[in-house]
Amino acid sequence: MNVLKTVGKSLADFAGRKGRLFGQEGGSGIAGYELGGVDVLGGRTFRGFEPEPFYKKPKAPSSELFDIGALLRLRTFVYLIIITALFLFQIHNTLAINDLARRNERLREQLRISTSITTSQELRSRELQSIRYISEYARNLGLDSSFIPPVELEP
Repeated sequence: MNVLKTVGKSLADFAGRKGRLFGQEGGSGIAGYELGGVDVLGGRTFRGFEPEPFYKKPKAPSSELFDIGALLRLRTFVYLIIITALFLFQIHNTLAINDLARRNERLREQLRISTSITTSQELRSRELQSIRYISEYARNLGLDSSFIPPVELEP
């Protein structure tokens, strides 16, 4: 209370009036508030205030039966059906994407295998078409190359 007296005294001195600004009359901490000759409280006593609660108290459960009809409205079911349909559509799309990814991997593997087979067959055909292979195969059959031309051409 010493702080209130000190502040009250300094405020009273500031207003140019000597006396008590804060008092203990009527059980309140502020008995009267006169500043510049005007009584703000107007003869009424200051009762203080009660702060409002920051939250509302929850309602006590009523003795009535729970009305499920309030929850089961057509609009609620329509919203629920729409949300469920969107959710199922999303799941279907996700599963389709996973299936396509698996197919893609299988096709890539088949493409790798077929490319490898094609490359090996191409190398083998080039090997069989080489002159060295043909001349060796001819020697095995008993055919030798000769330096005499087989046909004479007359002009």
